[in-house]
Amino acid sequence: MSSPATGSLPRPDQGPTDPAGSDWTGVSERVRAGVDARLAQVLEEHRRRWHGLGPACDELLDAAADLLSGGKRTRALLSALGAVLLLDGVQRQQALSSPVVARVGAALELYQASALVHDDVIDSAQTRRGMPAAHRRLASLHRDSGWLGDPEAFGRHGALLLGDVLLSLAAGQMSGLAAVELGGHSLQAARCDRARSAFDAMTAEVAVGQYLDIRSEVTALSAPGADPTAAAHAMHEQALAVVRHKSARYSVMHPLLIGALLAGVEPGSALYEALSVFGEEVGTAFQLRDDDLGVFGDPRVTGKPAGDDLREGKRTVLLSLAWRMADEDGRHALRAVLAQPGAGQAALAHATRVIEGCGARRAHEAQVEAHLAAGLAALRALEPGTLPETSSRSLEEAARALTRRRA
Repeated sequence: MSSPATGSLPRPDQGPTDPAGSDWTGVSERVRAGVDARLAQVLEEHRRRWHGLGPACDELLDAAADLLSGGKRTRALLSALGAVLLLDGVQRQQALSSPVVARVGAALELYQASALVHDDVIDSAQTRRGMPAAHRRLASLHRDSGWLGDPEAFGRHGALLLGDVLLSLAAGQMSGLAAVELGGHSLQAARCDRARSAFDAMTAEVAVGQYLDIRSEVTALSAPGADPTAAAHAMHEQALAVVRHKSARYSVMHPLLIGALLAGVEPGSALYEALSVFGEEVGTAFQLRDDDLGVFGDPRVTGKPAGDDLREGKRTVLLSLAWRMADEDGRHALRAVLAQPGAGQAALAHATRVIEGCGARRAHEAQVEAHLAAGLAALRALEPGTLPETSSRSLEEAARALTRRRA
């Protein structure tokens, strides 16, 4: 899972400058400006519409605005790259600033915010992007206001409803796309219908993926002394299923395809299939990077405590590798923190050393690179001339930026 945004995607090589000839910075700035303006407009429209609700309106929309003020606009940018996929030159630049790009980008950012709010409730997360998670914020509001009842329950219930509001606002942005322009031309109704169907399929798939995730967290680990190989293999397959359905496709593939459908790419075509493979593989690498950051990331950069994924018992690919590669003492150290919300820093530090020391982190990094390479290979296998050179280069830059990030 922002107006105005404060973060930005790292450069593709994580260095101080873009590669020669890159238009990455220009694309990012242009798209972000339009999406930020659209998000601000959406929130202001609903403040006016719900003004009669008094402070309740501001309580919800202020929480939404703060959540939307952070983030990298990853999904909005990918949908924009899809929407301008077949354009070049001045026409491409104009399309990047079009109302269609802004509306679809806003829809994806609103949906991302909705998913984050719900995810934080499920995970009992304390922070999000360096601020109190929405349910913590609303619990504090209850406590500070001296209201009746349980502040924690109010926070959870209010956050669930905030997530629903954000989901509804996201769906609203996907409606009426035929009334706005892309590159100076109105969109065909069939393209808008396909994009809306893809958006709806994405939101349903994420919910299923989230259920797979919480289900995996409560499955048993192999018992001490038992052969861990079979358990590690099952955990790996399960983790990849969660990655694909909860995050990989929704983070990269679906936003890119939604934009491409608006651009006129035909479902089932060679280009559509290549984009699907590219999006899923790069999205998988993107999530694997996120899993690494969840254990080894700097909280000052990621905005969330390191080790929370272990405390929550998340069955990640990284954990499956550690379970297979560690010795029994190492697995004992992992058991001491997995699904243990009260695990202390010393125990977490020990588990982290196990994951790195047994070689699991290095093996995990190799899988990140393998998925990135598979995604780039799908793109490069297209017939020459299928895509303008600018689009091919931008997609490759995006893939590297998403998979070599630090936050």
